[in-house]
Amino acid sequence: NPKVLIDLGPDVFESATVDTCIVIIQRATNEKRTRAVTITGNNRDHLNIVQELKENGVVLTNLTKNEWSIVSDAEQRLKEKIERIGKPLKDWDVRIYRGVLTGLNEAFIIDSAKREEILRNCRDEEERKRTEEIIKPILRGRDIKRYYYEWAGLWVINIPAGWTNDNRGNENPDVFVKNAIPSLMSYLRRFEAMATKRDDQGDFWWELRPCSYYMEFEKEKVVWGNISYDSQFAIADHSVVINAPANFLVSDHESIKYLCGAMNSRVFDMEFKRIGIFLGNAYEWKKQYVEKVRIPPVTQDNLETVHQIESLVGKIISIKKQNPQEDTSAYEREIDQLVYKLYELTDKEIGIIEEGMR
Repeated sequence: NPKVLIDLGPDVFESATVDTCIVIIQRATNEKRTRAVTITGNNRDHLNIVQELKENGVVLTNLTKNEWSIVSDAEQRLKEKIERIGKPLKDWDVRIYRGVLTGLNEAFIIDSAKREEILRNCRDEEERKRTEEIIKPILRGRDIKRYYYEWAGLWVINIPAGWTNDNRGNENPDVFVKNAIPSLMSYLRRFEAMATKRDDQGDFWWELRPCSYYMEFEKEKVVWGNISYDSQFAIADHSVVINAPANFLVSDHESIKYLCGAMNSRVFDMEFKRIGIFLGNAYEWKKQYVEKVRIPPVTQDNLETVHQIESLVGKIISIKKQNPQEDTSAYEREIDQLVYKLYELTDKEIGIIEEGMR
C-alpha cells in the first residue's frame, strides 16, 4: 500500500544526474489513496515534508504499473482523455532512427571549404559526380530548432558499409577506391591509422559502420536533437543526414507535416515531460520516450483540422527558410488550438495546459 510519494526532482546529489523520489510503503491492503507532492529547486533548502504535503500535496487514487504522475484530479482526467483519444507514436506507420555514428568525426565530417577542395581535385566529371553523391550535408542536434534548422555548412563522407564490395567486382579494394574516388581517398589517407582502430567502421576503414537504414536519409523527415528543454522538431529535406545522437522520423504513408505540427504542440510537450528524463536544465528526447506520446490519429471526421495544421506548418517552414528569426508564434498558437480541438479538450482543460507552460 503506497502511503506517501515525494518527488524531489533532479540535482539532489551533486555527483549524479538522476531524479530522486521517496516512497513510503505500508504492508497492507492497497487503499488507493497515496499522498504525493513534488518538491524541487529552492523548496528543498529548508524542507518540511509534512508541511509540503499539507499545502501542496495531492491524493493519487489511480496509480498503475505504468509511469506515475503527481497531478490533481482534474489533471489526471485530462491525462486520461489525451491517452484515450491519442495513439502512441510507436503505433503509427512511422520509423524512428538515430543519426549516423562515424566513429571519427574529425575525419568524416568536413566543412564546405574542404568539400570544395576535394571536388576541385577530382580528375574528371565522372569522379566529381561520384564523390558528390558520397559527401552529404549533415545536421547536428544543436543545429535543429523549432520548425527550422541552422545548417552549419558541414558535410559527412558517407561511404556505407558494403559500398566497396558492391562496386569493385574482382578488383583489389585498395586499388578500386584509389581509382574510383582518388581525390577523396587522398584526403582520407591521413586518418587511416585512427580510422582503422575505430569500432564504428564497415568492411574497410574508409566505410561507415553497417546500418540498415542509410536509404531512409534520402526521404523527407522529422528531425530533432537529443537534448532540449522544449519540443524542437523540424522537417529536413531529402538527402540531409542526421548526426547521432540526434534522431529522425520517416514514413511512407503518414503526413510528415501533421506529425511535425502535433509534436511541436503544447500537448505533446506536456505529455513528453511526464515521461522524459530531466537533466537539470533540459530533457533527453530519446526515441524510447518520444514514441510513447499519443497523437490523435487522422480520421475522416478530423481531416479538415489536420489539413489546417499541415497548411500552418508549411507557412512556418517557408517563413523560417526566408528568415529563421522571424516570429511565427501566432501560427504556432493556431496549431496549438487545432491540436486542442483534435483532443476534444474543454476550456478548463486547455487552461491546465496553458498554465503549466508559463
